[in-house]
Amino acid sequence: MPERLRRRHFSRPLGKLRGLVRALYEPPITESEAKSEGFELEDYETEVLEVWPDNERALSLFRLVGTRWRIPPMGGVPIGLSWSDMYPLMDRLGLDADEWNGLHGDLMTMEAAALDTMQEFAPKS
Repeated sequence: MPERLRRRHFSRPLGKLRGLVRALYEPPITESEAKSEGFELEDYETEVLEVWPDNERALSLFRLVGTRWRIPPMGGVPIGLSWSDMYPLMDRLGLDADEWNGLHGDLMTMEAAALDTMQEFAPKS
């Protein structure tokens, strides 16, 4: 299912998985943010992100465990996924070793992109 988002910045394209994750975790641009940057909300591109068939499994699983982030004891931005929650779900998919390793790599890429995005948009104290 395509995702709709407004791009915050006119920047280089991201990889497919990183772009999907950024769309999930990047807060939408607000009208006041656009004006503070000298733009109107309509100046930002609306983009449909197509999920390629070879990324559907990774995106589906990533969304399924999207609430399983490890949070530092004092709160704040997550520090990573709880892989102990992820591995049993991956094992239930009945994948061969190469598929499992490929999915694991995809999920690690998505985790890194999500952490980067959450850190970028975390409230500054």
